[in-house]
Amino acid sequence: MTEGTNIAEDLFDRVLLIVTLNSTLLHFLLSTQIEGTVDPDRVDSLIQGLLRTRRWMEEASDMKNVTPSTQNIISLIVKRLSQIESLLPKLSAKAKEAEAKGAPAAEILSLLDESKAVIATATPSSGTATAAQTQATPDSGVIPLVGDEVEAPVEPYRKVQVENDEWGLIGQMQRMITSYSKRCHVLLPTFWVDTLRELHKYRSDSPYYGDVIELPGRVLVKIVKGLLTEAPGARLLQDLSKKRPQENHLNPSEMERIERAVAKYFTGVVDILTEKEFNVEDKISSAHASFDSFGWGGPELEKRIIKRINQQCQEALQNAESASDPPRQVIYAEITKLLTKLQHAILAEPRLREILAQMKP
Repeated sequence: MTEGTNIAEDLFDRVLLIVTLNSTLLHFLLSTQIEGTVDPDRVDSLIQGLLRTRRWMEEASDMKNVTPSTQNIISLIVKRLSQIESLLPKLSAKAKEAEAKGAPAAEILSLLDESKAVIATATPSSGTATAAQTQATPDSGVIPLVGDEVEAPVEPYRKVQVENDEWGLIGQMQRMITSYSKRCHVLLPTFWVDTLRELHKYRSDSPYYGDVIELPGRVLVKIVKGLLTEAPGARLLQDLSKKRPQENHLNPSEMERIERAVAKYFTGVVDILTEKEFNVEDKISSAHASFDSFGWGGPELEKRIIKRINQQCQEALQNAESASDPPRQVIYAEITKLLTKLQHAILAEPRLREILAQMKP
């Protein structure tokens, strides 16, 4: 009787997991249709969750005392999960390609190409133009001496190789990581510190540059401090250090996700940096949609750590709605989206996801 009850409870848990996964996939499909974009990190985090769910359902099909009809249903669920699992990586690849094509650098190069076309097709304003002027083309190597000067587009921002620790945030966090690495596993905090470093590699001549860097930087500092010094993160990271060798460097795949997330953030704040018109309501609505898609992962993950990140997202969203000036509203809206994307990045990376699983009691 007890064994039968345990089997029933186990199957019920697996059914709840499938229902949760289906709801997540449905929300993903509908939200991407509405937003018109696909976040590759969100897709990759779904792949990781889907993979573990499929394996868990496969285990259920081999359980004893499960009726043949139930086993058939489980086998069908596993088949459908495998089919979705094979499609999602293709979607992720297309989404990453789309993100690369939409990079600001590509847009600037496009503008430069358009400027060349203007020079090539321009006609002289008076009859005194020389033959060299009238025959100039982009490939001829001849530069017109007279005519309208084409203004080169001004870069709204640029990325450099070395970060500028203007507010001392990076040094402060790195010293904390070094200190706590003696008793805590520091890979998760390192993920957020490396995000802080990446953020500080961007430069801009805009008067809003300080807010664009410092506001998300302060949020990242708060996350790192919370992980290392507050419950439950501090205790969980201490316990993890007893189960797992110390890891304090991100691998290339993990770093690439950070780079893409920060690049996306700067794409979102470009209108602030260039002081162009923007729609605050649209930005806040987009932040709400991003927050609604926040990734919690499967039942095997430690949710208390994830909840702290979710709280920071919620706080940023509230600041976006209540900030006194529109530029800060937009910046906080983009911070909400940045944190959500980084959470999806964590769930998409096997090593980081494994850490969250090992933390769970």
